[in-house]
Amino acid sequence: MPQQDNIEDKARERRSMSVARSGREPTIKDIAKAAGVSVSTVSHVLNEYGDISEDTEQRVREVMKELNYHPSALARRLVRKRSYILQLLLFSVEGLRHPFFYEVICGISAETEKAGYDLVLSIKDVRDKKWRDSLKRCYESRSEGIFVMGTLPGPEVPEEIESSQIPALFIDIPFEGARATYVTSDNIGGAMTATRHLISLGHTCIGLINGHVISPISNQRLSGYKQALEMHGIPFDAGLVHPGDFTEEGGGEVTARLLKDYPNMTAVFAGSDIMAIGAMKAIRAAGLKIPDDIAVIGFDDIEFASYVRPALSTVKQEGEVMGKKAARELLKLIRYPDRKPCKQVLSTELVIRESCGGCKVYHQGGGVQVVSGV
Repeated sequence: MPQQDNIEDKARERRSMSVARSGREPTIKDIAKAAGVSVSTVSHVLNEYGDISEDTEQRVREVMKELNYHPSALARRLVRKRSYILQLLLFSVEGLRHPFFYEVICGISAETEKAGYDLVLSIKDVRDKKWRDSLKRCYESRSEGIFVMGTLPGPEVPEEIESSQIPALFIDIPFEGARATYVTSDNIGGAMTATRHLISLGHTCIGLINGHVISPISNQRLSGYKQALEMHGIPFDAGLVHPGDFTEEGGGEVTARLLKDYPNMTAVFAGSDIMAIGAMKAIRAAGLKIPDDIAVIGFDDIEFASYVRPALSTVKQEGEVMGKKAARELLKLIRYPDRKPCKQVLSTELVIRESCGGCKVYHQGGGVQVVSGV
């Protein structure tokens, strides 16, 4: 038997050398011939069917390595009639420059890559009316699923995506359909907790720098702000609320306007950390101190929040976790077409640092994390 094995090894080596000398790319037939097996056996090894003996599979893989053979992903997809492509549509003025979006996309990418899918990212300005071109490319590439994130350019976007019958996962966009659902954070609860904390510190004139007027999460955070005021008997003043478009510049412009219109304002709640950082710059530019003159709280807990001075108090939401949960849910919708979509609302947490001046007077508990300094 050892002599027979040696003869077979030498024969396989001669066949491998013959293919290598030809100078062309090896094919699945070359692998089968060099390994002394059928083409179907090689195919079963490549597709990991698990019905080939361990010795045979090892022999096939050794030949593949010798011949430097790499299976064609395109050919495999054609055979399986699958694209293994997922599309991510991001509607945003800032695009990937927004740290929270980046965190979410990292979570999505980690899960989709692990599942063997390619993620195609398409970034559109929220003001761009050519968003249908991106959807058209999704159809043409036979994308198996779509992620949608950001501020939609119009209410017709979700309906048009659903009509395509491609499974869709919306992030921070509350939309549900037969093959569509969403993942979001508890925006109402998070905004309510932040506003109530400011009220507990004695603030009654609190400005709100919101995101986009048409953004669902902005409306939810506004709702949480209003509910907190109502719970404490503080009248709502619409003049204290302005959109900052989720940008640093917008946050600064709104804050400068509020400081001029409301000289008695003592606190600002921003609907994103980026806008809160813009607000802090405007407050300092006005010659005021944080938190002595104006307290500031943001939303997101991006990495920069703990680096700015004073360190920013904020509502923490887990961007990467949100991305991973979104990816897992979309993959389930793809794998199980008859499964009912399941929305997910993730909890938030108030992280108290220096910018609100409340480290010493607020106690831990109820979704609140007290952090001294940075």
